[in-house]
Amino acid sequence: MPPAGASGATLPRCAVHPDVPAEGICTRCGGFFCPGCATWVLGAVYCAACAALPEVNYLEAFRLKLWGRRDSLAWFLGLGGLMMLAPGLTLLLSGDSLPGAFLLACSAVGLGCFFGQRWARAGLIALPGGLGVLGLVSQEPLLVVPALFLLGMGASVYQDPRHKLFHRVSIPDGALLRLWNRHENNPLALVGLQLGVYGVFFPLFAPVALGLGLTALRRVNPEARPPIGRRGQALAATGLGAGSLVLWVWLWPRLSVLLGELLATG
Repeated sequence: MPPAGASGATLPRCAVHPDVPAEGICTRCGGFFCPGCATWVLGAVYCAACAALPEVNYLEAFRLKLWGRRDSLAWFLGLGGLMMLAPGLTLLLSGDSLPGAFLLACSAVGLGCFFGQRWARAGLIALPGGLGVLGLVSQEPLLVVPALFLLGMGASVYQDPRHKLFHRVSIPDGALLRLWNRHENNPLALVGLQLGVYGVFFPLFAPVALGLGLTALRRVNPEARPPIGRRGQALAATGLGAGSLVLWVWLWPRLSVLLGELLATG
């Protein structure tokens, strides 16, 4: 806060509202801002202009990128709904009304999820629940087992944060941050780690894993905006890649000799 005895001419003023005394300094640009311009983003305070930048409010930019954008689960449900349409109609027309109606309802829910209909998300829970209740009422335990399986799958899809964003359903900041870490935070480290595991069994993957691990390690910068992390995965990818190369350099001549002996005796 400015000193009580300072004159008005020497007091810092808000860059946007010059008639209002400044209350703080923007974390990014260093400009003065008033209480009306102060904006908190992920634990840091910025002026209104900097807070709107994608590199500052990267979670909001990530949310907008995925908002209403169809995900892999939507494609899976849509394809499944399309595949159940013909069998459902066939059963219904042949007189098997109950299984036919259930397959048609599943088809409607799957296609509804593909086209982003909000009611279809509720159907992911309602349909398996209804099937389980029907099995209990009709004393058919064979219906309860698939109902529980479908209920678990439906609940998983219903709670999936990526699928929620496709349906334009808001998710908590913590879930959004975990989703961002999974998809955007130094993805080379994760790919390098996966290839490093493959490199233990297939030598061609080892140098690729080593290169990706070193590249990802050079990119790590927790102070950047947005932060670039996954140092541990990058180190693991580098270690696995280098270790796999050493292993195969030592192992390959011995395997060649062993293979030659087997071919000679055969």
